[in-house]
Amino acid sequence: MDIRRIFIVIIGLFFFLGGCKTTVTNSVTFKSIALGNMYVNFMGETFTVVPNGSKTVRNIPKGTYTYSTSYDIPSGVTSVAISGAVNGSVEVNADTKITVLYSSSIQGTGEQKNYIVSATISSNDKVITPTGGL
Repeated sequence: MDIRRIFIVIIGLFFFLGGCKTTVTNSVTFKSIALGNMYVNFMGETFTVVPNGSKTVRNIPKGTYTYSTSYDIPSGVTSVAISGAVNGSVEVNADTKITVLYSSSIQGTGEQKNYIVSATISSNDKVITPTGGL
């Protein structure tokens, strides 16, 4: 084998082995600054996110995943509204980190109090197209 063939084999191995990542580092974090508990159904698992708490799901294969959210309603509230990505889907690509952030507020006084639950999504992935909504 001449030196040129050895060089080509070494370069080929370098690109092959260097380009194959063996660990999946994708994650989705559900974080809550809402007044009550959030109950998230994601990837066949349901978990509770307490106020000021979070839950991270790691090592997620590439793909699109849906999630849905239920929540506790504070006592004394007469109506509920949701906005943003309370329910939706996320697209996971290589080395993706996504955060779904829940927040809430109570509007109104006296006997008319409206509980508003909101969620936003952020990601480090430039091509993510999160879809949230009702």
